[in-house]
Amino acid sequence: MEFFFHPKAIAVVGATPNPAKGGYAILKNLQNTYRGVIYPVNPRYDQIEGMTCYPSVQAVPGKPDLAVLFISAAQIIATVEECIGKGIPGVIIESGGFSEIGRDGESIQLQLSVLAREKGIRIWGPNCMGIVDAKAGHVFSFTDPRVLSSLLKPGPVSLVVQSGMLSAGFVVDLLSHETSGFNKVCSIGNKADVNECDLLDYLMTDSDTGVIGFYLESITDLRRFIGIYEGHGRSKPVVILKGGKSAAGARAALSHTASLAGNHRILSDVLKQSGILLARDFHQMIDLCRTVEMVKPRAAKPSCNIAVLTFSGASGIVASDFMEEFGLQAADLNESTRTRIEAFFPSWMPAANPVDVWPAMEQHSGKGLDIYALALEAVLQDPGVDACMIHTFAGFTRVRLNLEETARLSRTWEKPVFIWVLGEREKVLSFQIEARKLGIPVYHELYRAVECMASALNRSSTKALAGEDEAATIPSVSPKALKGAEGILNEQESKLILKETGLPTVEEYRVETARECADVARRTGYPVVLKGLEEGRIHKSEAGLISLDIRDEEQLLRSFRELQDRMSPGSPVLLQRHVKGYLEMILGYLRDPQFGPCVMAGLGGIFAETLNDTAFALAPLTLPKAIRLIRSLKNQKLLSGFRGNPPVPVEEIARYLVILGNLGAAFPAIREIDINPLVLSDAGPVVVDATIILEQS
Repeated sequence: MEFFFHPKAIAVVGATPNPAKGGYAILKNLQNTYRGVIYPVNPRYDQIEGMTCYPSVQAVPGKPDLAVLFISAAQIIATVEECIGKGIPGVIIESGGFSEIGRDGESIQLQLSVLAREKGIRIWGPNCMGIVDAKAGHVFSFTDPRVLSSLLKPGPVSLVVQSGMLSAGFVVDLLSHETSGFNKVCSIGNKADVNECDLLDYLMTDSDTGVIGFYLESITDLRRFIGIYEGHGRSKPVVILKGGKSAAGARAALSHTASLAGNHRILSDVLKQSGILLARDFHQMIDLCRTVEMVKPRAAKPSCNIAVLTFSGASGIVASDFMEEFGLQAADLNESTRTRIEAFFPSWMPAANPVDVWPAMEQHSGKGLDIYALALEAVLQDPGVDACMIHTFAGFTRVRLNLEETARLSRTWEKPVFIWVLGEREKVLSFQIEARKLGIPVYHELYRAVECMASALNRSSTKALAGEDEAATIPSVSPKALKGAEGILNEQESKLILKETGLPTVEEYRVETARECADVARRTGYPVVLKGLEEGRIHKSEAGLISLDIRDEEQLLRSFRELQDRMSPGSPVLLQRHVKGYLEMILGYLRDPQFGPCVMAGLGGIFAETLNDTAFALAPLTLPKAIRLIRSLKNQKLLSGFRGNPPVPVEEIARYLVILGNLGAAFPAIREIDINPLVLSDAGPVVVDATIILEQS
């Protein structure tokens, strides 16, 4: 990948003297920003911009290590083959007309992928804007030569953007407003070869990159992406804005770069569990990138306590509301801290968090006291405070924050400070620029300030995730019930398979006559449950094929006859012991067409539809990852012993998830496993209903 970023010589195929053409812009950008050798290639010209122009790649006298192509799709294959013959290791194809236009373009792009795979050449694009490297000062792109190169400012953020024109327009917007500087901006387009995995691997080891932001319409290989990130020890924060979440967005992604958006629910869960941050829009993505690069991960703590210094009681109230929404807490200031603050507060005003500094500013106006600094030092010294948010006003002389002193105090007490600023437009811009230079995160919107603060402070230390990457062991056992089976297995067949793998299943019996049903019930004891086993039927409740809490023989026989009337002749009935539990969960496995084997855990029973609380992970998975999957469910109160119930045995349930993932990964014929519900009772967890769906031959 190094030749893409630091080539010694570049051939520009499709170079032209016409300023209205992309081939001219690429050449001009190289002339303005690149100090290596440039070879224009176009058979129509002998000279362009004072440089010799060559009729073909083969005619170039030297040996470029990069070729940038801006020619028609019909010419691409022959030109790439020419580059291969010349020994050029990499090409960037910035022209369009490939898979994004349909079948004809898709065929050409497929040939590009084959050439990359078989000949070893790396292909970047097509249908992209190429590379901008602010640190090196390079613009390998057809963006307007009059705009971008003059704005380049190095910074710690590197971007990988699947869109072309967005990357150019977005970067110009951010640079011109001095929102952020950049290290590298990579527009990867249709991803015939080079994709987000290659760029993640490269940028994770790039010493100039502190954080990586992605805008992606698809992730080519999610397992490889996560494996690369975890393989590098999650050493740099990663933020992803994923397009194509909705059905309409997925269709738009197909027409834009022919990207399969994939199951967004699985994708978002897997990314979050790996410590990757998800963004909702472009500017938020950059704000998140800037924040997590400035604020280093803290040691894991059960809560994060924030002190708020504000010039307005109202903004302190709203900030507290937002903090609760994001799982942050307003810190309880200790007595020593309150005493220090009250020393410079008006006598009538007690110290409390949020700390309203305005009355003290009014009282001490003209006396030279730095109220913000006094209050900030007091709260940062408080052992119960993890971070501070400051509300301030730029352009109002009576509300003045000394940024250098703020940065010094933050460093001294090793606690981050976040700033929300209001005021006159030019004064706010100057304030933001100065704060960022000092390494202080600053925002113009209060909600965004709290949101970014929460994302930074809730990032776990990478050490806390150590030991999760050990390979899961695939079981060698082959459940007997799987042999020769296909299609939708009934409940009894499904649970026999699960029982063989070590999952606890409810005591149950298959009965075919009323007399047999009554005899079995006498032996097992009441209450019992009856379920109809009709071939191919998955949703028994909707078909009226379940009768619960049967307490005597009369009710039993009546229920048995009703079930038989609702089923095809000869269909058997399943009799189970009635299991009374305190909570129901859903566990599952599916082989996703894009992401492969996955497992799912969630709350079941009456909570399944009302709370819709489920989470997915890639399979197979280790026990620590399975535990973290369960811990990622939103309603942790229900899992920790709600209203006197015992806590959920999380490690035991996690073991079941590992088993499901191992089973599905070991036997590709398994398409789905659905356990609904897993009942948690005083006697332990038990599977009371399950369905396994196999591929049909």
